[in-house]
Amino acid sequence: MKRSRIEVPLIPECSACIINSLMIMIPMLSDDKEGQFEIYTFALRRLEQGYRERKDPLTLSVELYRELYTRAGNDDPYKDIKKKSNAAALRALPAVEETISKYSGYDRLRACLAAAIAGNVIDFNTAGHEPDLEKLGATFHSILDEGFAIDDSGALWERLMSEKGRISVLADNAGETIFDIPFLRLLNDLDWTVTYIVKGKAMINDATREDVSGTEIENLARVITTGAWAHGVPLKWVSEEFLEEIRNSDLVISKGQANIESLPEIQEKIPVQAFYLTRAKCPHISKVIGAKKGDSVVMQWPKPSE
Repeated sequence: MKRSRIEVPLIPECSACIINSLMIMIPMLSDDKEGQFEIYTFALRRLEQGYRERKDPLTLSVELYRELYTRAGNDDPYKDIKKKSNAAALRALPAVEETISKYSGYDRLRACLAAAIAGNVIDFNTAGHEPDLEKLGATFHSILDEGFAIDDSGALWERLMSEKGRISVLADNAGETIFDIPFLRLLNDLDWTVTYIVKGKAMINDATREDVSGTEIENLARVITTGAWAHGVPLKWVSEEFLEEIRNSDLVISKGQANIESLPEIQEKIPVQAFYLTRAKCPHISKVIGAKKGDSVVMQWPKPSE
């Protein structure tokens, strides 16, 4: 099977997302106005340098945020936001579970996918997207009613039913992880062995091991990390343990936009089938995968014909 690359190059508009992140992040790194001026000055210089070097957007943002965290001496500035996101998701989950319990078979899968994608709206790193933590349940019902603009859920159901094996689920944001629980339960019920993979170190509001500690996720899956201090799973930064897990996986479920930017490079080297679940929030990434901003996506990659 040929494995082609999904490429998300740097474009001028990428700066909007990075600056949007800086507007949220910098007040959490310093509550002093002069300190904030200093951090903004440093950050914008680094952004200008990254544009001159035409770094890809994921590398540019990760390297910048690492420097800012280190300079400020703050290893998890989004910690409070992540706690609030988890709490909001836990409040909304029972009603979501009640709806999912009404379905069986393939329809249950679709409801679980709708929940997993609804959780993906908890994103504080995309310009023009402001998550409303009190509307997670409503978002789930909207996605369930609307369906998926890119819809390979039928192919996913066939894979889940036709074989039993090892499946790796690449987590995305804190809070979103709670909305992955119904899907993880389904995978267990279908006798798949599940590994749930979080980030190696805090980056924006991405989930780390600490963010899933004490949740039902630990009962439903073995939890490991990417080994990387980065969003997504950049090949140059992930651990060998992570790559070995992917090699030994029969299937990968990939959550969120940053994994769309990074996992396909790994798939070029490790021939594993993946299904990407996301709410399309970035117009640039949306266009690359053939979606529109606001679309719900369940996308098989590579496609069977490739």
